[in-house]
Amino acid sequence: MIVHETFALSDDHREFLHRCALSDEVINSRPYYSLTPQSRVHLAAQWGLSNEALRGEGIVIPRYCPYGDETYPQIRYTPPRKDGQKYTCPVGSGGVVDVHPGATSRVQDTSEPLIFAESIKGADALQSAGILAAGFHGVWGWKVDGGASLELTKIPLKGREVGICFDVDVHHRRDLQKALKEFWRTLQLLGATVHVLVLPAVVGEKAGIDDYLAIQAAAGGA
Repeated sequence: MIVHETFALSDDHREFLHRCALSDEVINSRPYYSLTPQSRVHLAAQWGLSNEALRGEGIVIPRYCPYGDETYPQIRYTPPRKDGQKYTCPVGSGGVVDVHPGATSRVQDTSEPLIFAESIKGADALQSAGILAAGFHGVWGWKVDGGASLELTKIPLKGREVGICFDVDVHHRRDLQKALKEFWRTLQLLGATVHVLVLPAVVGEKAGIDDYLAIQAAAGGA
C-alpha cells in the first residue's frame, strides 16, 4: 500500500480539480492529496521538501515514471503564493515525465497515440477524457542536464503518433517556441510522428488543455 493513500484530499481541493476537468477516478487513483500536518511530515522525510516549500496550502501531486515507479512529487499551491509561485517540487527533481499510474501499461503500446502536456494536471485532464497523455512541469520539463530526461527515453516512441499540447502562450512567445521546436525535434529523433496541437486563444492567454476541456465540458452540460 502506498503511504500517501492514507492522506486526504479536501473538498475544496477536489472541487478545484473538478473545475480543471479531472475525474474522480483519475484523482483517486493517482491519488492527489492536500497539505496537512501529517502529509508535510511525510513529504519532508520521504522527499526532502523544505519547511519553506511546505508552507501554506496546496495540493500534492504524486508523480510516476513511465514504467510505474513513484518519483518526486509536486505541490500546487492554492492559492498561488504572493510572489505568483504556483508550483514547487524537491530540489534536483528536474526532468520528470509523468504517466498516470492507471496508464502504465497503455503507454507501452505504440499503437495508441500519445499526447504530451506541459503540466501533470493537463495530462490528467486528457486522461479523464479517455485520451492517453504524459505530462511534465513547464515547456522545458522533459529535459535535464542538456538532453532528454531518462523518463522520456523510457516511453516507446518509434513509429508512434504523438501530439504536443502546450499552453496557449507558447504560440506568441519566442522563448517558449524554442522549447516547442526542440521538443518536437527530440521526439522525431526518438522515432515519433509528431503533431503540434494548437489550443484556441479564446480559452485564455495562458490557458492549458485542462482549461480547454473544462470549457468544453461546461458547454456540453449547458
